[in-house]
Amino acid sequence: MSDLERNLMKSKISESSTSSMSSSITEEDEASSNEPEIESTKTIKGIPKFSGEINLGQEFKPPRNRPPKLRAYTPSKWSEYWSSETIAALSTPESKFKIYYTPPLTNSKAWFLFHHGAGSSALTFSASAKLLHDALPHVGVAAFDARGHGDTSDTGDDADLSLDTLARDFVHAVAHIFQSQEESDDCGEVVFVGHSLGGAVVTESALRFAELWLSLRKRPVISGVVVVDVVEGSALEGLAHMRTYLGTRPPLFRSVSDGIKWHVQTHTVRNAESARVSVPPLLRDTGNGKVGWRTELGATERYWATWFQDLSTKFLRVRAGRMLVLAGTDRLDKPLTIGQMQGKYQLEVLPEVGHFVQEDAPMRFAGLLEGFWGRNRRGAALEVQRALNAHGQGATASAVAAGGVPMAASMPKQ
Repeated sequence: MSDLERNLMKSKISESSTSSMSSSITEEDEASSNEPEIESTKTIKGIPKFSGEINLGQEFKPPRNRPPKLRAYTPSKWSEYWSSETIAALSTPESKFKIYYTPPLTNSKAWFLFHHGAGSSALTFSASAKLLHDALPHVGVAAFDARGHGDTSDTGDDADLSLDTLARDFVHAVAHIFQSQEESDDCGEVVFVGHSLGGAVVTESALRFAELWLSLRKRPVISGVVVVDVVEGSALEGLAHMRTYLGTRPPLFRSVSDGIKWHVQTHTVRNAESARVSVPPLLRDTGNGKVGWRTELGATERYWATWFQDLSTKFLRVRAGRMLVLAGTDRLDKPLTIGQMQGKYQLEVLPEVGHFVQEDAPMRFAGLLEGFWGRNRRGAALEVQRALNAHGQGATASAVAAGGVPMAASMPKQ
């Protein structure tokens, strides 16, 4: 018997035994039961394809004859990823913002501060933020629910999601995080990371940081700005289809677990483990035994175009390290294409992931942030120069001043 015949025979035997063990489990349920833990830099595979059984625009009802996969779609606790949470009264008019954070393990005043996209929440960064802090324990990580999102409760204008208001909220959240450390002479440093709409918010905040910072004390230094999967050109073009997309989402789910399942099966979030913590804040009890969407995105339509206008130009004007992380190479518009060719920012593309890059590939995303921090933190240019001198090489003053890292040098680990 040839090797090929042996392999075919083994395959048939395996299929026969699997079928006899559980004839009631469908192929789709087997795929969902094999969904990975928080992935370790591998592309997520084995997630079931969208079967078309969901009635678009209607309540999501999983087929009744299929046993629920409790672990795959059971909500996770935020405390598995962050060390603390707090409610902070910020902005004018005052709103109570939910903030999740893990502080530095040392006296360092260095932080990564995250801003989520429209309709999302702070917990979309849970997996990647935890991995980042594990790799850089001397750097803190924090994210908050924007007004009208997640567990933030608004006593002011819940519907005001203008870019100016969102930028002010974000800077006020940054100030709140640094308040407990203001007694230090070190003003600290931050890296802003924004996904989708959050990318426009952190860019606007970085450009207007001095204007929006209310405290008279020293402001932290912005070491870098990271924009995740949003480009002005494609974002503005996509707005024409936003209403159609919102109409395809089920308005109601029978439970939060069903909401998690919908996100995974439609590939909205391709990492089931991340969806278990990121999806629950997106849903609210409707009072009739079902759950619906926390944020009414349709009501914010008047702001859609203003969110992304001039985003590319603003991003290139930021006076800090810049990185753009995309899920595909076809999304660069003309200004960013020219800027990338001129080396004005770092471009990273993660293939085979969806729009929620930070959830679909948290390990790879955290690795990019760790490398970005090593190249752009304060003192990095000085360490590069020392490394070059140790190897008898030189670097131009302009390159060092710009925070550039010559390819010949390896960045010392902090």
